[in-house]
Amino acid sequence: MTWDAYNRRKIALREVLAIADLDREGANATQLLERVEGANAAFDNEVELLRDVQMNWYQRLSGQLDRTLSEGAADLETLTIDAWAAAAAEMPGARALLDANEDQPELGKAFTKERDFLGRSAGIPGSHPDLMAHGQRIKDAARSQYIANAVDIAEIPDTPAGLFSRIREAFAA
Repeated sequence: MTWDAYNRRKIALREVLAIADLDREGANATQLLERVEGANAAFDNEVELLRDVQMNWYQRLSGQLDRTLSEGAADLETLTIDAWAAAAAEMPGARALLDANEDQPELGKAFTKERDFLGRSAGIPGSHPDLMAHGQRIKDAARSQYIANAVDIAEIPDTPAGLFSRIREAFAA
């Protein structure tokens, strides 16, 4: 991939995620590729887009986990759940896209690596026979926490938008 192609792809991904953040209900990879100018040229198909969304999500999750761990606490599982929920709150459109496409066989390896990462981050040894099940349980608990927090935030009237949210809304308009 050339440098120009890489930059076009990053710009298209950023715009797709901004639109997905605003319209999580309608987060459909095919429609997003059509809505964002140049996205069809940057990504050959929706699977390529979803792989980039997954990579972007994984990087955010990893960074959030590093920040959460640096704050310190005794329970690694709780920290991992909190980090996943915080990353999902930062990237709601990406999370909606990934959740809507969990059954995509082309993304199976990425989702398996995420469960492995979550399990290991929670202190489960890599050789543990139920590592993936632990990772899935952590992901489910984190998703429940994220949904509960999203409902709580939605009930707060006139919540001011952050700087990045306002910038995304301006670009999306």
